[in-house]
Amino acid sequence: MKSNTKPGDYVEVHLSKIIYEGILLETPESEKGIVLLKLDSGYNIGLNKKDIVDIKLIKKALKEKEEIIVKKESSLPNIAMIITGGTIAARLNPKKGGVDWLDTPESLFKFYPELFKKVNIIKVEIPFMKASEDMDFKDWQKIARTAEKLLNDSNIKGLIITHGTDFLGYTSAALSFFLKNLNKPVVLTYSQRSIDRASSDANL
Repeated sequence: MKSNTKPGDYVEVHLSKIIYEGILLETPESEKGIVLLKLDSGYNIGLNKKDIVDIKLIKKALKEKEEIIVKKESSLPNIAMIITGGTIAARLNPKKGGVDWLDTPESLFKFYPELFKKVNIIKVEIPFMKASEDMDFKDWQKIARTAEKLLNDSNIKGLIITHGTDFLGYTSAALSFFLKNLNKPVVLTYSQRSIDRASSDANL
């Protein structure tokens, strides 16, 4: 079976009695006898190459756009962000079936351009990347120390912290004890669906 498809392409995979549609994923070296596919449902499946009759290209993968230059507006307030993980700071990588982190002002601008109409994001700190249900008091301390450093910067007028959904309430409660007498806003935020999905709530 020969195919001109590449990881990231949207394809039809034809078996003898069924056809699957989805995004073709990169296959690990140890699994070369398998074709990996991300279905429209969001689930990944592996198909044995011996069972595949044909792979038809439906749509080529989008090419990465050129580097984005984020311009700062002097009339807008400067803020910082702390990224700890969470769906809100992730986007699907169609080649590997997993996610890439939005961890620079440029990557954030690509998916959240509306935010940059209201503020300049001048610093992004990543103390760790972790599922929120795996966090403990040591992680809350790291967030608090990072937040304290950023809030003490006179050029920064506020702070956004991205977080996983499940345990955001615990982190919020912990930070209410660590960060007291604030004179700048601190916002913890999350999303249920990543920003590159049509059903995303990340912009809300």
